[in-house]
Amino acid sequence: MAAMDSLSRLVNLYLLLANSPRALTLDQIVADIGGFPDTPAARRQAFERAKRDLRSLGLPIRTVTGPSGVDAYKVDQRDAKTPAPSLTPLEALALAGAMASVRFGRGDAFDSASKLGCLYDGELAELATFPAVPGVSEFFEAITLRSMVSFSYRGKQRVACPYAIVFRWANWYLLAKEEGLDTAKSFRVDLVEGAVERLGVACDVPEGLDLNQIIPETRTAIAESEPQEVVVRYPAALAEVVEGNLPVAVTSLRDDGWVTSTLSVGSMAAFMRVVVEFSEAMRLVGPAATKRAAVEWLEAAIAAQREARPEAGELQRLGQVASGEGIAGGTPARRARNLTTIEQFRKVMGILPWLYRNPVTTTQEIARLFSIDEGRVGDLLERVACCGLPPFTPDQLIEIVVEGDAISARISEDFAKGLVLGHSDLFVIALSARVALASGEFDGRKELESALVKIFGKDVVTEMAESIVVDIEGERHIGALRVAIEEQRQVHFDYLASGESSLTSRLVDPFVVFSDRGFWYLRGWCHRSGGVRNFRLDRLENLQVTEDRAARQATGGDLLTSVFSLEEGELLAGDSVLVAAAPGKAWLLGGAPRQELDTNILPGWEVHRLRVLSYSWLAKLAGSAGGELRVLHPDTAVEAVTALIEAMRDRLV
Repeated sequence: MAAMDSLSRLVNLYLLLANSPRALTLDQIVADIGGFPDTPAARRQAFERAKRDLRSLGLPIRTVTGPSGVDAYKVDQRDAKTPAPSLTPLEALALAGAMASVRFGRGDAFDSASKLGCLYDGELAELATFPAVPGVSEFFEAITLRSMVSFSYRGKQRVACPYAIVFRWANWYLLAKEEGLDTAKSFRVDLVEGAVERLGVACDVPEGLDLNQIIPETRTAIAESEPQEVVVRYPAALAEVVEGNLPVAVTSLRDDGWVTSTLSVGSMAAFMRVVVEFSEAMRLVGPAATKRAAVEWLEAAIAAQREARPEAGELQRLGQVASGEGIAGGTPARRARNLTTIEQFRKVMGILPWLYRNPVTTTQEIARLFSIDEGRVGDLLERVACCGLPPFTPDQLIEIVVEGDAISARISEDFAKGLVLGHSDLFVIALSARVALASGEFDGRKELESALVKIFGKDVVTEMAESIVVDIEGERHIGALRVAIEEQRQVHFDYLASGESSLTSRLVDPFVVFSDRGFWYLRGWCHRSGGVRNFRLDRLENLQVTEDRAARQATGGDLLTSVFSLEEGELLAGDSVLVAAAPGKAWLLGGAPRQELDTNILPGWEVHRLRVLSYSWLAKLAGSAGGELRVLHPDTAVEAVTALIEAMRDRLV
C-alpha cells in the first residue's frame, strides 16, 4: 500500500466508516487501515482531526459505547444522505447540465455537482440565480421527509407542517400549516429567527392543496401588517415600468403627464423596496402615517451608516485589496494554489465517481474540470491510488495509473459514491432540476429524471414538482426576445436605468434571457454603452425586433449571466468597500462580488469586502434594508451612501 500521508489516511478512513455495518473503535480502525502515528496521543489527535473534517463534509459519524466500554464510531445510516452509487454517463451529464445553469446565492451548483462527480463540459449559460437565504434548504429537507418543524417567526415559536418552498417576488416563502390553526399560511423565510429544527414527527400534505390560495398574488399585499391604502405618483411615460412592481391600483388618474394611483399595501418592507428602487421617478403622496413610516424606514438606514465605527486603522487594513484577490464575482474563481488536505479530499471524492464513468482521460481534462493546477493532478491522484477497503486486495483498491499526461483508472462502484450530500446540496440539486425541467428546452429530460430518482427516491421525485415553486416576475417581452436571439436580430427599446428618472433609447445585440433574484433580464451588446450589459425586462418599454442582423455574437463569458458577472478589469476598477450585515442578513448582498472577512470588529455583524462600481446601487441596497446593512469603510463610501439615502428621504417629505 502507498505511504500513508494525511490525504491517503482521510480517504481510507472515509471509505472504511462509510461502508462498515458496525461501530469501530480507534484501535480497530488503526488495525484495519493503518497510517496513524505510533504514539497514543498523536494517534488520537490525528483521528479527532480527521473525524472533525469528515463531519464538516456531512458524514454523520456517531460516537457509541463499544462492547468493552470503549468509544466506537459508526456512520448513522438514518441520517446519511448519499448520492446514487452509480449514475450512468448520460444521467451524470443531464444532472451536470441542469446544475450548471443555476446559481444559489454567491456560489453556483458546481460545489454540489462536484460531490457527485458531475461536471458540465460545455458552454455555460446561467439561466437563473436565487438568493441563498438561511433556512430554505432545512425546510426543503423537512418537506421531503414529511416532518414537522419548529422555528421562531416574528418573536413567536412556531410548530408547523411544511408543504412547499416558493420563490416569488425575489423572496423565499414557506407554505405550511401551523399547529393550532385550521388553514395553511405563508412565512417569509428570511424573517425566520435562528435555526430550523426538524422534529421527526410525521405530517402529510392534504390532497388537492392549491398553493396559490395560500400565498397572495402581489408582494405588497402580503398581510405582514394591517393592509392600508397608499397613494403614489409617477410619470405617465413610466407607467408600465412602475406599475409592474406595484399591486393593482384601485384608481388611476392622469394629469399633466403624471399618474396618481391608490393601492393597498400589506407589507411595508416589500413596499419600501419599490419606493427605494424607483425613488428618482416615484413620489409617495400619502397618507401621512405611511409617509411617516417610509421616512422612519430610511432614517433607520441613515442612522445605521452614522453609527460609531471601529478603529479607522483596522478598517483600512481590512479594506485593502491587492488585485482583487479573494473577492469572488459572478463566476467561480479558478486560481492555481496550494490546497489544504480537506480541499484535496473534496477534489478527490468528486474525481473518483467521474473516473468511474470516464476511466481513460488526461491530466489536462482533470485540471480543467476540477479547477486544479495541471502540474498537481498526477501527484494528487497517485496519492490516493491503492487506497481502498481492508484487506486491500486488488478488488478492494482504487486503481489509478498516471503515465505522463495520460490517466487510466479502475474504480469499483463502492468507491464511486462521491461525498455525502447535505440538505443544502440536495436542495440545490432539486432546485436546478426544477428550473431545467420547467424550461421546456432542456435536453436529457429522461436521464435527469432518472438521476433524481436514484438520489431522492421515486416518491420524493413525484412530489418535488409541487414542493418547489419558482415564479419569476416581469415575463413580458420574453417571447419576442427569444425569437430575436434565435434569429440573431438586433432589438430596439426604451429603458429606465437604475438611478434615472427617464427612459433612454437602446439598440442591443441580444445574447440570452435569464433570471436573477426574482427578475428577468436580457444580456447583450449595448451599442449606446459600447459593452455587454444586462437589462431588466420590467424596466424595458417599446420593444421592437428589427430586421437588422446582430453585429456581435456571444462568446465565452458573455453567457455568464449573473447581474454581477463582471470582467476582471471592470471588477478591479471598482472601489474596495467594507459592508456589515445584521445577523443572518448577508443574503441581502445577493450575488455581489465580495469576500466574507473573519473578523470581530463589529460583534454580531457579518463583515464583507466588496468591489463597488456604483454608490447609487449600494445606497439603494442599504436604503431598502432599513438599518440592516452598514457601510463601514472608506469614509468616502459612507458619506456618499448616507447622502444618497438622505436624498431619497427628502423626496418623501
